[in-house]
Amino acid sequence: MIDPMAGLDDGPMKTEENAKEVFDSMTLQRNFQRIDKIRSVMGIAAGCATGIVGLTGLEGFAFFLVVHFAISLIIWALKMNFNLKGYVKFTWWEYLMGGLQQYALSFTLFWTLFYGLVYLY
Repeated sequence: MIDPMAGLDDGPMKTEENAKEVFDSMTLQRNFQRIDKIRSVMGIAAGCATGIVGLTGLEGFAFFLVVHFAISLIIWALKMNFNLKGYVKFTWWEYLMGGLQQYALSFTLFWTLFYGLVYLY
């Protein structure tokens, strides 16, 4: 996101090498927190659904991966208007895989909890 008020885009000397981008760190942090909150809730809801449906083994983790990537693409399309660099300073790989282990742990916790509540008791 280039700040038009910073006056960095005038002059004939502007090239890709000397172009500067100005980011607001508070805005980047808030964007990351919103993405994190959405993905955390997604992991918990997907874990509950997987446990209730009764998926076990690799089928459950495959369901988690499909839901995680679908939610990431929905955020990219609806909230970011297909402009990843305008909202976060991540590459595509970092955006899709960022925090995957954290969300997988929450998913597994609620998956086993709801599976146990529905099928074991």
